Amino acid sequence: MSSLGDNTQSGYGQYNPYGAQENPYAQQQQQPQQQQPYGYGGGYGQAGAMEQGNGGYEMSNMQQSGGPTVILNKCKEMNDAINELRTKREGQLASAQTALLESATGKEDQQARQTVDYIEDEINTALRYLRDQFKRIKETPGSGDPRVSGQVENVNRNLRREIEQYQRTQSDFRKRLEEQVRRRYAIANPEASPEELEQGVQNVLAGQEQAFMVPGTRSRQANDARQATMQRSAAIRKIEQDMVQLGQLYQEVAELIHQQEPAVQQINQGAEETHRNVQQANSKLDNAITSARNARRWKWYALIIVIIIIAIVVGVAVGVTEANRGGK
Repeated sequence: MSSLGDNTQSGYGQYNPYGAQENPYAQQQQQPQQQQPYGYGGGYGQAGAMEQGNGGYEMSNMQQSGGPTVILNKCKEMNDAINELRTKREGQLASAQTALLESATGKEDQQARQTVDYIEDEINTALRYLRDQFKRIKETPGSGDPRVSGQVENVNRNLRREIEQYQRTQSDFRKRLEEQVRRRYAIANPEASPEELEQGVQNVLAGQEQAFMVPGTRSRQANDARQATMQRSAAIRKIEQDMVQLGQLYQEVAELIHQQEPAVQQINQGAEETHRNVQQANSKLDNAITSARNARRWKWYALIIVIIIIAIVVGVAVGVTEANRGGK
């Protein structure tokens, strides 16, 4: 079962950062021992489509079909996808990076760098996709339920850990590339002073290709060194850009764990308001009952008083009448 997509088996082929350019890594996969599909299924293709506004998420119905079981299933899918992403980083990306570090010709340099770029773009897309999927989980009613909150937090930790590991991998790779740039720039400029060498390396790393001059007396060797240097400096600049985005992505994922699902907030607020209204209604009802009882009680008191007064008046009248008769 694909962790990131259930509707297609096309894998990463849907997302090609080089447009019409053929996937250089796919060419390597044509070997008999590597016939398996490249990627994790259709999930990343969907992620690429979403970034262009052309599609939806596989978990788009979660808000309508929440509940502990659904959320736990989605957490498991995300953990599986994170594990697959780690396998890709430790396997395919590591192999591609090694190939660039060990390439010896201009053609090998170009192909190896394009392969590294392609896999890096896939991983970056995958991480953004997983961030959005986790956001979907957090927005699902019930994600704060104690029965699932532990798994939700675990997914968040696993995703942040994978981002950290990827950042560390890229940082180490960048350092090794920069070391090669220095060595190969020195090969092409053996007469440069240490200050000139450092300035030249910095210019190359900044993308100033003209800083890498090719002496005519060693054209073949110098051209190979120049090609290797420019490919590596391009890879370094891409890593630097990606690292900025990865830092932002990590922060966004970290903040999502503190996000409360809106539906639950509304439900809780509604429940609290209903409880207050019920309490107020009960209080008013009690007051009304008490008032009614008091009113009835006073009515009886008034009736008794009236009867007593009438009795007194009648008694007095009878007494006066009897007294008048006796006087006659």
